[in-house]
Amino acid sequence: MGIRAVAWVLFLLAGTAQGTVVEHERGEYSFGTGPVPAFVERATPPDHWPSDAPGVDDERWRFWLYDLQADRREGRDQLFVDYAYEARGASLVGDAGRFQVSFNPGYQRLTIHEVRLRRDGAWQDRLSPERVSLARREDGFEQDLADGTVTALIVLDDVRPRDVVRIAYTIAGSNPVLAGQGSDWLRFGWQHPMLHARLRVLLDPGTTPRVYRENGAPREVVLDRTDAVEVVLDAAALPLVVDDGQYPAWYQPYPLAQVSAARSWDDVVAWALPLYPVVERLPEPLEQKLAEWARLSDRRARMTAALRLVQDDIRYFGVEMGENTHRPTPPAETWRRRYGDCKDKVYLLVSLLTRMGIRAVPALVSTARGKAVAGFAPSASVFDHVIARVEDGGEVLWLDPTITLQGGRAGEYDLSAYGAALAVTPGRARIEPIVAPRGVADRNGVTVIERYVPQPDAREVRFGVETLYRGDLADKRRRSLASERGDELSRRYADYYRRRLGELEAVSVPTIKDDREANLLTVTEQYLLKAPFDDEPGTVKALDVYAETLQELTQLPASMVRTSPLDYAAPGAYRHEIEVAVPEQWKATFGKEQSQASAAAFDYSRSVETLGNTARIVYQLQVKQPEVAGPDAAGHLGEIRRLQDELSATLRFRIPVAAAVDDRQQRLQKLLRKAIDEGSGP
Repeated sequence: MGIRAVAWVLFLLAGTAQGTVVEHERGEYSFGTGPVPAFVERATPPDHWPSDAPGVDDERWRFWLYDLQADRREGRDQLFVDYAYEARGASLVGDAGRFQVSFNPGYQRLTIHEVRLRRDGAWQDRLSPERVSLARREDGFEQDLADGTVTALIVLDDVRPRDVVRIAYTIAGSNPVLAGQGSDWLRFGWQHPMLHARLRVLLDPGTTPRVYRENGAPREVVLDRTDAVEVVLDAAALPLVVDDGQYPAWYQPYPLAQVSAARSWDDVVAWALPLYPVVERLPEPLEQKLAEWARLSDRRARMTAALRLVQDDIRYFGVEMGENTHRPTPPAETWRRRYGDCKDKVYLLVSLLTRMGIRAVPALVSTARGKAVAGFAPSASVFDHVIARVEDGGEVLWLDPTITLQGGRAGEYDLSAYGAALAVTPGRARIEPIVAPRGVADRNGVTVIERYVPQPDAREVRFGVETLYRGDLADKRRRSLASERGDELSRRYADYYRRRLGELEAVSVPTIKDDREANLLTVTEQYLLKAPFDDEPGTVKALDVYAETLQELTQLPASMVRTSPLDYAAPGAYRHEIEVAVPEQWKATFGKEQSQASAAAFDYSRSVETLGNTARIVYQLQVKQPEVAGPDAAGHLGEIRRLQDELSATLRFRIPVAAAVDDRQQRLQKLLRKAIDEGSGP
């Protein structure tokens, strides 16, 4: 660890106030401490929280200031952050006493200006550079991403409840590959009260700004200065925002604003096109693959073969450092090393398809905000994922080569959750909606059949479960099964049914039949239940059953009173069938029943009937749409609550008196034998 002083003159620091910046080294990384940049206009928190402001009596957190100021003029690229917060409760002091700042030392520099604490009305200087540590923290490594981000951890001593902590810092620099295609964002609302929030952006003189706002973010004020175009959004006394959660990707509840220089989607496409130059020839093994695929029956089969290769033979891993965050690796290199991230895999896939005469191009999407991106100020930085847009016989298909072990034919998968895409192709600079393929709801779903067959003595029961997964749900189950050993799977399945049905013996390991071409995956299980029936008064046997297939589809959100949209489930058909065959002398105490429910997002039915000595319950739920509009949420959740009560059922059967007496005798003898065995030990 070392410290050295560096005199940074004004033009080198692109706008930093005159003074000395001290550089603090931590191994191969460093940060600076020094004065606030000259372009910044400081805000001053008041001495006391106003009595008429939201949060005056809040006992958890109060945020006094969140001020973001960016200088995006040519030759300057700085983001100044000024943040003041107060932990009101003793249990929150631990969080208040540490603060993290992330930056990428490959193209950014962190300068900490101040760390202060206000107690009893007096400010104390708490900036101790020796207490600041730097660490390479690859938060995305478990998701197979490495981006070179470094985190500065600022630790404060002696922080007490109701102390106000204020931290100010600047991050200079941005990813050069974006070539100015960035934008600045600020949320003007939190789950805790905020006294003052401001976003201030300086652009080059003569620049036309573009501002995107949602959920009541403050309106911008634009000033044409001689040295800059200044855009300011300022809000005070902000109430807390209630976050209902479980939203579709395109929705978020907070007041939010984006500021950038005005540009078009044509500009974004023009930026992206040079990143994906046409590949004239691929490595010889791939050329041989192309020759093999040329003999396949049709274009869709050739497309599917290429997609499978990239999905399954190239593992997903992204080294997203420097320009690699947006510039893809050449297809030949991706093939050689057998790994790549979304843009690497898409570049390889579209190169293969193009060589086969199939029109395919990369398409930029936002997994974070889905279709909402269509309203954003056009910028390359609003996208975080790349898929492929493919044209086949006048039909537009969307392919994601990062999804492994898919079945069926290319283009049958539902990528509509991505919402919208910007195709990287000349003359098509527009945001396109991504809609679900035709018939996807018919291809997707789960069917479970449970069969209970008592053995001749009616004490043990043969229990079989057959689960058929279709479409996208077959893909998910296929990936899950691929990551689990057979013995672990068998043990996990058996333990699940033990929790539901008591003591059992696995007759065989689960068998798996996978028809990947049709995208149908079947799992078959066989168990011997030792005592599934409960004895009830009056010679009645009872069996508890449960439609587990519908459990996830009938989960209620944490917030039940809501006006915001609700994310629900993938469209498809879900069916759970339970058959119980009992001895001829047993008589069901229930009769035929029917119930139905319907809401905007689903149709549901439940039927109960007895046919001879077999009782049968069939649950069916058809998901019609993946989300529920805010006005429909109350009705939807009301129906879901009613469905929950029906998923479990108790089937009761009256048995002959003689059989009941014999059963009691058999159970008594079993208990006696067990007691004797336990008492005869050494």
